[in-house]
Amino acid sequence: MVVSLLLLASCKSKKETTVTENNAGVSDTTGVGNCKMDFKNAKALAKLLKQNQFDFMWLSAKFSTTVIYQGKSNDFNVTLKSRKDSVIWMSFTDPLLGAVEGARVMLTCDSVKFMDRINKKYFVSSYDTIRKLINVDELDFEMLQSLLIGNSVEFYEEDEKIKSSVDRSSCKYQLGTLRKRKLKRVLSNGAILKEPAQSIWLDKEKFKILRNFFTDFNTNRTFDANYERFEKVDSLFFPFTLKFDIKAERNLKINIEYQKINVNKSQNLPFNIPSGYEQIKSKK
Repeated sequence: MVVSLLLLASCKSKKETTVTENNAGVSDTTGVGNCKMDFKNAKALAKLLKQNQFDFMWLSAKFSTTVIYQGKSNDFNVTLKSRKDSVIWMSFTDPLLGAVEGARVMLTCDSVKFMDRINKKYFVSSYDTIRKLINVDELDFEMLQSLLIGNSVEFYEEDEKIKSSVDRSSCKYQLGTLRKRKLKRVLSNGAILKEPAQSIWLDKEKFKILRNFFTDFNTNRTFDANYERFEKVDSLFFPFTLKFDIKAERNLKINIEYQKINVNKSQNLPFNIPSGYEQIKSKK
């Protein structure tokens, strides 16, 4: 649960401004020489992005994850079950302990539940409590769901503010709003940006998100999500490799490798807290 929350500590809501990759000072080394791409305006790219998002009613998956927090690395195997826009259920096991379940998490639209199976403790809270604990203005179920399957947080709904561009060095489309000239003026004059910025890079053929970059100039925090190894699942492309890199007061990296994914088969989502488990209460 802590990993999932820290993952979004540097993210804002879907109403944030955006910025292109070069504007954010982040380089891309995957460039190619002769890149032939037709320019598409922001509205067209937003429509293609939405059309190619991964969609499902039920989702079940297994993935392995490596979490690197403050230089310390831990590996987990995770079973994931989800009903779209309703619930995300996860069971965590440590590879060194075999099939022994270490923790279980259930996220709904209005609640966060965590059960520590090793130490027999549990935690139940609302997203409001979590937001206060980690000092984040916006954190919700939709963000977590989108990040786990490579979908957008739908900033493109505000198409009147979006700018599109073609990054020919890496052969990708970009969506962003903060112009380079404005950013240079901010950086040189020491002005403060009131809102974080976001940038999205799209595959030129699949129009899937390859990279989703957030930066908060006020706190110097960044969140970098990269999606790779796209394979078809029920006729839709799904990213089997996910890499999240958070740079803040404490740095965090999460690498996810999906091994198995099934869709549209109803799932059992058990979350019964045994008697005798101690409740972890949040501090006011």
